[in-house]
This record gives sequence, C-alpha cells and structure tokens, in this order.
Amino acid sequence: MKKHITYSAWYAKLSLLLLCTIILSSCVGNAATDSGNEVSVVVKTKELSASDVIRLHDIPAVLIAKQRANLSFLLSGTIDKVLVKIGEKVEQGQVLVSLYNPNLDPTIASNLAQLESIKAKISQSQRDLLNLKELRKNNSTSRTAFEHKETELKDLKAKEKAIKAQIDLANANQQESLIRAPFDGVIVSVTKQVGEFVQVGQVVVVLNGQDIGEVEVDITKQLHKDLRLNQLLTGTYEEEKLQLRITELSKIADSQSHLMKVVLQLDKGANNKIGQEIIVHFPQVYKGVYQLPLESVIDDGINKPYVFIVKEGVAHKSYIKPLYIAKGQIVFASTDGINYPVVIKGQSKLSSGMRLQQN
Repeated sequence: MKKHITYSAWYAKLSLLLLCTIILSSCVGNAATDSGNEVSVVVKTKELSASDVIRLHDIPAVLIAKQRANLSFLLSGTIDKVLVKIGEKVEQGQVLVSLYNPNLDPTIASNLAQLESIKAKISQSQRDLLNLKELRKNNSTSRTAFEHKETELKDLKAKEKAIKAQIDLANANQQESLIRAPFDGVIVSVTKQVGEFVQVGQVVVVLNGQDIGEVEVDITKQLHKDLRLNQLLTGTYEEEKLQLRITELSKIADSQSHLMKVVLQLDKGANNKIGQEIIVHFPQVYKGVYQLPLESVIDDGINKPYVFIVKEGVAHKSYIKPLYIAKGQIVFASTDGINYPVVIKGQSKLSSGMRLQQN
C-alpha cells in the first residue's frame, strides 16, 4: 500500500511539471514573437540616380585599301613584259606590264612613210603654185591651171592632216599597250604572265594603295541609330589603339539580313595593316538607366527580376528590366524609376514588408 501511494504522487508531480513547461514555452514563444516585431533587419543600401551609359560592342572587320585598282588593257594582244612581282611597292606612272600587238608598229611605220611622202608632194605643189603665180602675171599660163594646182595643194594638206591623226591614234594605242600605276601602292596580284594572250578589259594587275585604309561593317539598327557621318570611333589592332572616321552610313537595312552598312576610314598608320583584321568599338547609348552590382538583383524564377528598396524603413520589391551585364555590374531600366535607397547587401534574407535598418 505504501509503494502504490508513492507512485501515484510521483505521477501527479510529473504531470504538473509537463503542464508548467508547456505554459512556460507558450509564454516564451509569445514574448519572442512580440520582440521580433520590434527588431529591424540590418542591411546595406545605396542611393541610385538615372544616367546615360555607353556600351561598346567589339566588331571584327578586315582593313582594305581605300585606293584599289583592277588594271587592264584597252587592246587585245600578247603579254610582252611583266615588270613587277606580287607584294612589290610601285610609284605612280611606273610601267607594270607591256603588251605586244602585231598591228601597232607596222601601222605607225606605214603612216609615217605616207606622211613623209605627202610632205614632199606638198612642198613640190607649193613651188609649182608659186611658179604658176608668176606666169599668171605675164598671162603665160591659164587661170584653170593655176586653180587646179591650188586644189591639188588643198587635197594634199587634207591628206597630211588625216595621216597625222592616224599616227596620233596609233601612238595612243601604243601607249595603251603599257599598264602604268595610277597611284603609289603595292601589287596585290598579277594574273597573266609573259606570252599569254589577253582580251580587252581583262584584269591583268591588281594594285592597292597603302596610305589610307577602310572597313565595311554591317551592324544592327540599334547601333546604327547612334552614329553620324565623320564621327570618330576607336578600334584596336593587336595591342595598338586606332581611330577611325565614319565616311558612309546606309539609310536602309539589307532586305535579308536586316543589317545596315557602315564604312569607316583609317587615315593614319594603315600601310602595315591592309588585309589584316582589326576590332572596331561601336558605341550603344542607353539613356536614363541604372547600374548595380549583379548580386543586388533577385530573380523570382519567372523572369521578373527585382531589387529591394527601402521606403519608410520597410522593404519593397521594385521590378526592373535588365539591359546587359558587364564586369560584375548589371545595367537596367525601371518603369517607375528608383526613388528610394536600394538594398545591396542582405537582400537574400528579405521579404516584402520587413522592417529594415540601413547601414
């Protein structure tokens, strides 16, 4: 009987202890909850202001010579001499290639012979006309004979003029049998060799100037809209910085690629870069945008990124439109504008409505 009473008393004490523990835990929980409403989360914030940002797009392009010439003959014939090699530098007026046409030299020789003969006949006719003129004074010859000799002299002079014209044409054709450099430059290619036959207009030599180079680039409308004629852009060739000037801007886009052509010119230092790839830096201007470290932005998983702003000490979501990311920074636009400090540290533990303490 004594053991039974002891057990019952112990059980009653245990039950009372559990009950007190539950009540105490409840009280402590309520106290913690009440205390939590008064404690603010400490975060780091930053004041933002909208500004214009320039983003550079690196576009590769091949630098070509601004002065380019595909040289050909205006006569057909056989290549007589090739006086240059690929890669050779030449000067303006220098003979590069000569052509043999079998009709040129005989034509000139024949016309020269005829010209000498005509000149001799003209001299004789002039002497005869002077004699007839003296004889006419004494009425020793008829007027008809004198007029006939005048007509003969006029015909001879007309033939002389025609032969001289043929000789000038033959000499011009002979000059056309030579290809000369139209400007200082470098031989890019020679397509014909000695002994080969060429037609009129067939390209024989390709010559590039070396002082001025240019590039042609196709870009998007977004990049094109910020450009203007004579605008200076930067570029690079290996480690060297370049400065290029816009000389042409297309007004309409290509119907297939929807890209727009831009031509830029390199005025200085082009001679050792012709045919080489350079990088042109095209600017794109973003107006009234913001920048933040990338970790400041939170993605909700449904493509609606946002940042936390602190308004009257409380956290609020502000949705943004990302534009691009560079060097750990995100550039973005905001429809409503960022008018309050933005949380840049501690935002991963926040939710809307939390009271914040700015650091």
